[in-house]
Amino acid sequence: MTMKRNFALIASVSVTLTLLPAAVSHATNPQAPTTPVAQGSWSMVPQSKDVNKDGFIDSDGGVPKSGAMSTNPSSTYVGAENFIAQPNERLIGGSLSWYLEDSGFPVTLNACKSKGDTYGWKIQRGGKVIQRIATKKLAKKTCRTTVQLPEGLHSFTLTVTSGSKTKRQSMVANISHYLMVVMGDSYASGEGNPRNVDAWLNNRAPSFDPYWDDDQCNRSVHGAPAQAALQLERSSKKTSVTLVDVSCSGATMQKGILGPQLRGMKSQIEAVNDLVKGRDIDAIVMSAGGNDVGFGSILTSCALQSNCPLATTTTPPLSAYPTMQTGVQALTAELPTGYSLINKCFTDSTCTGTQNQNLPGLSLSPIGQVFLNSYPDPTRSETGSTCSYLTISQEDFAWAHDTILDPSPVDPFMYRTTQGRVVPLSSGAGSLNGAIANTAQIGWKPIMGTWSETGTGSTGHGVCADEQSWIFGLTGIFGFTSGSFHPNPVGQKKISGIIFREMVASGF
Repeated sequence: MTMKRNFALIASVSVTLTLLPAAVSHATNPQAPTTPVAQGSWSMVPQSKDVNKDGFIDSDGGVPKSGAMSTNPSSTYVGAENFIAQPNERLIGGSLSWYLEDSGFPVTLNACKSKGDTYGWKIQRGGKVIQRIATKKLAKKTCRTTVQLPEGLHSFTLTVTSGSKTKRQSMVANISHYLMVVMGDSYASGEGNPRNVDAWLNNRAPSFDPYWDDDQCNRSVHGAPAQAALQLERSSKKTSVTLVDVSCSGATMQKGILGPQLRGMKSQIEAVNDLVKGRDIDAIVMSAGGNDVGFGSILTSCALQSNCPLATTTTPPLSAYPTMQTGVQALTAELPTGYSLINKCFTDSTCTGTQNQNLPGLSLSPIGQVFLNSYPDPTRSETGSTCSYLTISQEDFAWAHDTILDPSPVDPFMYRTTQGRVVPLSSGAGSLNGAIANTAQIGWKPIMGTWSETGTGSTGHGVCADEQSWIFGLTGIFGFTSGSFHPNPVGQKKISGIIFREMVASGF
């Protein structure tokens, strides 16, 4: 009896003791810490921003208070220089995609895939610790950190803790940023393509107020070079791109790039210097030469006169010559000299401006390259045949294609007048796109795809190519004069891809 009672008591105590530890542990001891996991990454913060994902750069130069993308945007701008890129916001000062800081470029350090309680970063350069990121709670809202770092190799060490346990991960990062400059004429500035161009195309309203990034130069991020900058930005998370765009409609090499285009304006060389302040430039994308040989004169004369190569014109610069043909050839012969003068601004510490003044040269980085874009062909239909457009004849378009745009011009070009007379026209001085191709001899990278994808092959993309057209016709009949014979939105997009692919092929 006594033994049974004692056994029962022991059993009771045993059960009680078995249950107590779990209860005590659950009440007083925290859950054992998990093994920490350190899994970090890094990326460059984009400096060519597209906050609304529409394919165009948004900057910090202000946005119309209302109706930015309408035919008549508000003339009141809001949000300028608040360090926040808003949808459809214009370039800073009309020329800069984002701010250049002496301390370097923003980099995102990401610990979000790590596991633990807290994390911190150590940043080294050249074997020395240059920055420590204070320990933070590892949570979804706090797992990313942005730091400002100069270009070059760095070492990042991520430390993650969980209770008393610690895990570390080290990685080598090459902080890389591209400074891209756009210079030149309307084929670089995006003429005909203000930010609200779709509103004009969709409505053809009698009243249209184009919304430009820069009003004086008809500059727009819808231009092909600016679109190429955004493509370059998106091509890698390990690089960022700052765009500086000083291109201007109407610019020539002497009045625009090397000298003031209008009273009160600086040369584009000086404008770039003011913005980059001696920083090395990685890529210069340029369009130059079209206005130098008289594109405007040619279009005006051929629209108003028959047999225009043989006619005189009152429009400069061709008004100084007895015929348009002799003028175009004389001015084409001067293009290599102009390109060489500009090149001195990229290779020397100083160069000579239009008024014989010394201009500070632009500094190219060790990978720095100059890309000169060729001019697209407006003369061919979707079937590849020569256009006849409004008052411009097939023969005049054929003359422009074969003697001005083709890099290997027909010499002599047998021009047939409206009276049936055949006149041989010499092309001994070469052509505009031929001079562009020859800039390879001074170390530039001529982008000939813009010509070859429009001017050769079985499909044309000219003003009469209907849905295949890359070029506006005469836009003035729809209330928007400046876009005539410039790339339309389709053309700008296509040409931007050509520029981007050329840059990638050159190491970007």
